[in-house]
Amino acid sequence: MDRKLLSECLAMLLLFAAFPIISIGATNGNAGLWWIGLSSLILGGALPVWTRFMDHSNDTVRDLGIEFDDRVS
Repeated sequence: MDRKLLSECLAMLLLFAAFPIISIGATNGNAGLWWIGLSSLILGGALPVWTRFMDHSNDTVRDLGIEFDDRVS
C-alpha cells in the first residue's frame, strides 16, 4: 500500500472517529476528550490536502483506460 492511500485511509478513520469523540466530550463535560476529537477532525481534514504535496515520483503508474480496467464488473 502506498503512502498516499495509507494517509487517506487514516484521514477517513480520523474523520469517522472525530464526531462521536467530540459529542461524548461535549455531553460529559470532558474538555480533554473534546479537544482530542477536535484535533482528530482537523488532522483528518488536513491529511488529504497534505497528500497533494507529497512526492509521487516513486508511485507506480497505471493505465487508466477503460480497456485496462481490472475491476470486476
